[in-house]
Amino acid sequence: MASLGTFKVNDGNVTLTRGRGAAKTVVLNVSFKDIEIWAARNGVNEKKVWDRAWTRAMSTLRNRLQKVISGAGGYEGVPKFKDFEQFTNEIRAAKSKTAPMGGVLASKKVIIWEKIGKTYYIGWPDRLGEWAVNFQDAKGDPDFTSMHRKISFWRLGLHNLPGEYIHNPRRVLPEPFGAHVDKYLPQWAEGVFYKDLAKQMARRVTA
Repeated sequence: MASLGTFKVNDGNVTLTRGRGAAKTVVLNVSFKDIEIWAARNGVNEKKVWDRAWTRAMSTLRNRLQKVISGAGGYEGVPKFKDFEQFTNEIRAAKSKTAPMGGVLASKKVIIWEKIGKTYYIGWPDRLGEWAVNFQDAKGDPDFTSMHRKISFWRLGLHNLPGEYIHNPRRVLPEPFGAHVDKYLPQWAEGVFYKDLAKQMARRVTA
């Protein structure tokens, strides 16, 4: 099927435009209220559309959470994480580690979401729960200053050892990412919902 054009969700309405530049024209401008009336009159299963909208919104949210972790914060209401300490960078260099700060937690494959009852949850599976907590709390190695650890560092060529482990917490879930989600997720889902209905309307009108 040929493209209907470009749909855009605005404050209380959806527009459909076609063409580019000076030839760009608005061929549909319909309010949310009129979309709802049209859907009711045409027997559209709005619950199914809502479910689909939330699924898309949660998938988008998962991508954004992954970006927060892999990008070391500074996105979606999460402050920028403090960079690795100098000694940590020396260890990473000695071990040729190039993985992002979040390690396995930064992989989109391990960030999950699910709906339980009427509530949506997003985060990491239980098997990574301890990793997630330790990462956010910046839990240090309890044996950091032990002779065993010192010997392992020396073998890596690291001799100027710090006297203590420095903790730099990296809080993401449930806050501050949760506050950002509460503010914007319903808006994202609503936009997907009305855009979906507007597309259905345009297809029937132009069929």
